[in-house]
Amino acid sequence: MTDYKIPPAVEKAVVTRIYAQADEAQWPHLQDADRTRLYREWTEDPEIGGRLLDFVGQRANIRPWLKDCPMKEYERARRGEGKYAKYVTRPAATLEQMVAATLGPGWKVVPGTTRQKPMRARIREVGTEEEERHFVAGTSANLKHLVWPAILDRSTGETWPWMICVVDPFRSPVSPEEKDEHRRVAEFLGVRVVYFNEM
Repeated sequence: MTDYKIPPAVEKAVVTRIYAQADEAQWPHLQDADRTRLYREWTEDPEIGGRLLDFVGQRANIRPWLKDCPMKEYERARRGEGKYAKYVTRPAATLEQMVAATLGPGWKVVPGTTRQKPMRARIREVGTEEEERHFVAGTSANLKHLVWPAILDRSTGETWPWMICVVDPFRSPVSPEEKDEHRRVAEFLGVRVVYFNEM
C-alpha cells in the first residue's frame, strides 16, 4: 500500500484535508462505525478519493491506502512525529510537553531516547544526571501496550522506574473505574501512573 507513486502535492492536499476532518470528528474517540463512515465519505470525496484514484489503480485501493498510511500515522503525527506531522493543523502535546506537564518543567527527555509504538523515552530531572526513568504515554484504551515495555524491561533485570502517562481527554475523560484498574496494574507491576489532561 505504500509504494504508490502519489505526487507530493496530491499527498499534501489529501492528508491535510483528512487530518483536519479527523481532528474535527475527534478521531481518537470515535467508535468503529463512525470511522467506517468517515472512510466511506473520504473515498467518495472528489478532493480525497477522487485525487488519489489516478495513483492507486482502482477505487477499492483508496480506503486501504488511507487507513494503512496517513491514518495509521495520525496519532504520532498529531504529536509531532513521523512524515505526516507537517500536515497536522492543530497539533496535540508532544512527549516533551507531557513530561513537563505531569512532572514539572525540571524534567527533560534524554536526547536520542525517544521511541514509538508506544511513544516513550527515558527522562531525567535536571541536575540528576545518573538517575533516569522511563516515560511512556498513550490512551487508556492502549494501557496494555503502555505497560508491555515495562514488563519486558523488568524481565531482563532493568531497574529504572517506569512512569505510565495516560492521556485524559477533556471531552472523554478517563472513568473512575478505569483509574481503579490502572492503580491495580501499577501496584502489581511496581510502576507509577500519571494522567495528562488534554484539552
